[in-house]
Amino acid sequence: MTVDIAVVTAAPALLRVLSSDRETVHHPGGTAVIVHIGSLLVAVEPPSSPTSALDARHRLFVGLAQGFPPVRPGDVLVPSKVVGRPEYRPDAQLLALARATQADDWIPDRFAHSPAVHFGPMAIGTSDPQADGAALMVLGAVDARSDPVLRADAADAAAEFTLALLHRLAEQPFT
Repeated sequence: MTVDIAVVTAAPALLRVLSSDRETVHHPGGTAVIVHIGSLLVAVEPPSSPTSALDARHRLFVGLAQGFPPVRPGDVLVPSKVVGRPEYRPDAQLLALARATQADDWIPDRFAHSPAVHFGPMAIGTSDPQADGAALMVLGAVDARSDPVLRADAADAAAEFTLALLHRLAEQPFT
């Protein structure tokens, strides 16, 4: 199956913010949820083997990572470079669209505080091998003591930001 974007995530928060008009597809590599966002065909799949059966123009990795001050739990991290992972090179178009995504596009009223989005080189602790092949990583920031509620808030922030980014991408000529 060919899709425009494959979003690899272990966070079910992303599925909660997607349209209810979606389809579950079982493929040799596992299961994916397929949804249309504008003109884009998007697959959301859990981390699995390093090679997915889905053919995608770009892969996004959405997850959680430890943030360090001034990052607060629930903020969003979009690394332009990951210290210690030279294989991560974000797609320039996706990174530019992420930078252009405004708070009004994605921060819901239900958030206790307005999460900030942090860009730039980062030292993050995601050990998932699927992150290495990502065209862009979007991570909800947690700290070492994060309770389940704060972890859920961080996952929700990453999911909402990713959905806004995908809507922004659907409005652009896709290269």
